[in-house]
Amino acid sequence: MPTLLADYVDRASLCEALGDVSTRTIARYENQPDGLPSVTIGGRKYYRLEAVKDWLLKRERHPNPRRAA
Repeated sequence: MPTLLADYVDRASLCEALGDVSTRTIARYENQPDGLPSVTIGGRKYYRLEAVKDWLLKRERHPNPRRAA
């Protein structure tokens, strides 16, 4: 039987997926104005990987071409 949370990971798994960042870092990302998207179910936070990828893309910065010289 499929699970509704198949596309979601818990905080520990997200930490690992992001290169072993700390749970405190994840909490800090959530509390930013454009915070990391999450859902709380049964008192536990879950993160949809596609939403996390979109959040990362929105935060992506491109180098200033004038400074590259």
